[in-house]
Amino acid sequence: MGGKRSRKKPNHGKKRGRRTNPGQIAAVSVCAVVLCAVAVCVVIWGAGRLMGSQDAGKTADIAAKDIQEGKSQEETVPRILTEEPGQSLSAVVRKEEQETAPQTVSAQGKEQEGEEQQMPQETEQTETTVSILGDSISTFRDYIPAGYYDFFPENGLVSDVNDTWWKRVLDDTGWTLYVNGSSSGATCTGDSTGTADPQCGCNEFRTGALYGPGKAVPDVIIVYMGTNDLLQSIPMGDNDGTRQVAEGQILAFSDAYTLMIDKLLAKYPASKIYCCTITQIGDYGTTTPYVEFVNGEGLTAADYSARIMQIAAKKGLPVIDLYSCGIAVDNLHNTSADGVHPTPDGMKYIAEAVRKALD
Repeated sequence: MGGKRSRKKPNHGKKRGRRTNPGQIAAVSVCAVVLCAVAVCVVIWGAGRLMGSQDAGKTADIAAKDIQEGKSQEETVPRILTEEPGQSLSAVVRKEEQETAPQTVSAQGKEQEGEEQQMPQETEQTETTVSILGDSISTFRDYIPAGYYDFFPENGLVSDVNDTWWKRVLDDTGWTLYVNGSSSGATCTGDSTGTADPQCGCNEFRTGALYGPGKAVPDVIIVYMGTNDLLQSIPMGDNDGTRQVAEGQILAFSDAYTLMIDKLLAKYPASKIYCCTITQIGDYGTTTPYVEFVNGEGLTAADYSARIMQIAAKKGLPVIDLYSCGIAVDNLHNTSADGVHPTPDGMKYIAEAVRKALD
């Protein structure tokens, strides 16, 4: 029998392997590298965030500690260096030093300025000023106002101003003399309304002439008057300092002294006024040994001194007791030139008593 020859069909059950394209391999490699780089960046960024939060926490702790120690945030912030783009850390340090240096100098300058402002207050010394209302015992040529009468140095035994009682006091205390309103022969009595007579202690002229430059009020006024009232036998009167005296011709010592003090209190309310008693007086013009001087009213230095003390007490004023300063009738041949005007030794007694009272 005759049959057809069959052809063998190809086996499709087996697949042939593909050949890999080199371009595909390169693309895959690049993707892998990119993925790794991204992963590394993520890890670094996360670590940076973690470290930043820790540093921030530490900075916050430091700032809180600084605040507890009394430092303000304004003081601590400049200490944290911040680097600007394109600027090195050393440049930042130099910039902060330049910015902080003027502040340090300014602070020192303020401290020095404060010290300079305080130094005048610490070293400043307030001068005590003094004026005198007196008679011949307190005079010295060229140290009393024009128109007043001097006794020293042409008369008596005091030829050097440094030997006067008041100059001794000024030298010892360092005080400044405003006015030595003293005139030889002056009494407390006279016309109280006079505006030119230096011989009346209670008038407007004498009591109103104790101001310093520019009408400055003296800190201290020393009143040493009464010796000539004793020598000229001026009546004592009965005013103990409590009775007001009318202006006019004042004839009694106690009225004149009271009016004189009242005027000083009114004109110089801020001044501290001292009233001096008078020294013991010997029989004027006689030779040594001296005896106590008694005037035409039968009064002595003790009587006038006692009334001065009484009036001062009524006015609330301190008294410098020159009657008991050491000049006595028994030593007048050494302490006075004529029983009245002190020698340099007598001036020393007066100065010591005044100095002691001022202390």
